[in-house]
Amino acid sequence: MHPFFKSSKILLWFLSVWLFIMSTIRPMSVPDEGRYADISRRMMETGDWLIPRLNDLPFMHKPPLLHWLTACLMELFGPHLWVARLVPTLSGIALMCGLFIFTKKYLNERIAQIVATICATNLLVFGSAQYVNHDLLVATWISLTVLCFVDFILSHNKRILFLGYVFCALGFLSKGLIGLLIPGMIILPWMLYIKEWKKIPSVLHPLGLLIFACIALPWVINVQMHDANFVNYFFIEQQFSRFNSGEFNNKQPWFFYALIVLVSFFPVMLINRFSFSKAALSIIPKPILSLLIWWSCSVLVFFSIPPSKLAGYILPIMAPLIILIASYTAYNLENLKRNKLQVYALPVLLFTCFCALVIFSLTKKHIPFIQTQQTAIWLTTAILAGVLVLLIASYRRHKLSFLHYSFGCLLLLCTTVTFAVNFLDMKSNRDQLNFSQYIQTNQKIVFYRFYFYDLPFLLDLKSPTYVVNDWKEVNTDSSALELKDGLLFDPDKKQYLWDESAFQQQLLSNQKLMIFAKPGSLKIPASVKNCRVLSFRNYDIYLINE
Repeated sequence: MHPFFKSSKILLWFLSVWLFIMSTIRPMSVPDEGRYADISRRMMETGDWLIPRLNDLPFMHKPPLLHWLTACLMELFGPHLWVARLVPTLSGIALMCGLFIFTKKYLNERIAQIVATICATNLLVFGSAQYVNHDLLVATWISLTVLCFVDFILSHNKRILFLGYVFCALGFLSKGLIGLLIPGMIILPWMLYIKEWKKIPSVLHPLGLLIFACIALPWVINVQMHDANFVNYFFIEQQFSRFNSGEFNNKQPWFFYALIVLVSFFPVMLINRFSFSKAALSIIPKPILSLLIWWSCSVLVFFSIPPSKLAGYILPIMAPLIILIASYTAYNLENLKRNKLQVYALPVLLFTCFCALVIFSLTKKHIPFIQTQQTAIWLTTAILAGVLVLLIASYRRHKLSFLHYSFGCLLLLCTTVTFAVNFLDMKSNRDQLNFSQYIQTNQKIVFYRFYFYDLPFLLDLKSPTYVVNDWKEVNTDSSALELKDGLLFDPDKKQYLWDESAFQQQLLSNQKLMIFAKPGSLKIPASVKNCRVLSFRNYDIYLINE
C-alpha cells in the first residue's frame, strides 16, 4: 500500500503547526488552565523550582514537571496564554510522532500516516493538546514508555530501553505513580502472554533502573527533606486515596470512560461506517495486536474502578486505539465500497454544528457577551462552511481522494469546535478586565468565598490575593481545600486566608481593598462609607477606600 501523503515529514509538520495555531484561539478555561498556568508563572517569577505554589501556598497535589517546563518557556517568551499551552501542545505532537515512528516500523508508512492524522484529530487528544493540565503530558510519557519497552523486547536495542526509562521517569514527574504503574501493568502481563518472560530480567536492567532513580527521585527526596509531611500527603492522600476513595469530586458511573472514548472516535468511525472486519487485524503482527488489545482493556478497567473520573484521565488508552482504528481505516478504504454514510456523514455533522452556532447566537442575542460576538460568529461560520463546500466539490470532481477529503473534514470539525468554544465560553474572564486601571500598588486584592483562578494570571498579579472563607469548615474536595492544604507545608502563609471575622476587620480598618465576589454574594456593611461597585458578568468588584 502506498502512503496517502507523498511526504510524511510534511504531513507531521503540517499537523504540528495546525495544533499550535488551534491552541492560540481559545480563551483560558477555568479552573484548570488558570490554576496550572499561574502556578508556572509564579514559579518563573519567584525562582522557587522545588515547591509548586498556588497563590503563594504550596500546591503538592501533582509533581512539578509541567510547571518546570512551562516556567522555562515563560522565561523565554513571557507569561502568555499561548506559552502556557505549549507544553500540552508539544505533548500531543510528541505522542503523534511517537505513534508514527512505531507504526511505520511494525506496520507500514501508509498506516503510520493515518495514525498521525487520527491522533491529531481525535477529539479528546485534540482538546487536551490545547488545555493546560497534566493529563496529556503524563499520557504521552506513558505511551512512549510502553512503545520503547515493546521495541526493546522485539528488537533487543538497549538504547531504546534506556530511553524508555527516561520517559517513565518523566511520567512519574508529571503525575506520580501512574507514570510507573501503568507501563508495568501493560508490559509485564503482555510479556507473559507472548512467552517472552525470560526477557523480564533484561527489561529490568540495572542501568535503566538507575536512570529512572536519578531523574525521578531527587525531587521527592528534596521535598521530603524540606517537609516531613510530603510523602504521606503526596503518595497516600493524593495517589492511593484518590484511586479508591469516594470522598473526591467528579463522581461518574462505571461506563463513563467507555462513553468518552466512543465520542472521541465517533467522527473517524463515520468514515469507517462502523465496520469492524476481522480481516483488518491480519495486517497487524500478532505480538503487536495482543499488546494493543491488552493495553486498551487494562487501562479502561483500571481507570473505571475509581468513583472520581475526569475525561482527561483516560488519555493513556488513546495510543493503542488509534493504531487499531487506523488499521481498520486503511483496510476499509482498500477493500470496502464507499457508501453515502461515509461520504456525507461528516459534512452533515459539520453543517449541524454551523447551524447550531448561528441559531445559538440568534436566540441568545439578549446576552451582552453574545451580542459582541455575533458578527464574528456569523463571519467565521460562513468561512468554515465555505471551506466545507470546497472540500465536497473537490472530492466530487475527483481532485481529492476520499482519504484526503475525509481527513480534511476531520480537521475542519476540530477547527469548528475550537472556534465554537472561543465564542461561547462565558465562564472566561478575558473580556472583563477593563477595571485594571483601578489596581493600585498598596491595595489588597481579595477573593470573597470563591477563588477566581484565571484572574491572577490574566492580570499578571505580582502579590498573592487574600481569600475569604469559613476555613474551619473546609474539609471536602474543593478549590478552598487546595489552598487550605498548602498550610500543611507552609503555615506562615495563613495570613492570606481570612475568615469572615478577619475580613470584617479589614473592611473597617480604612485600608484600600479591591474585593472580587460572585454576583450578589456579598453585602458591604453600611458603616463602610467609601465603597464603589463595578458589576461584570462573572463577578462584582468592590473598591473600598480607593
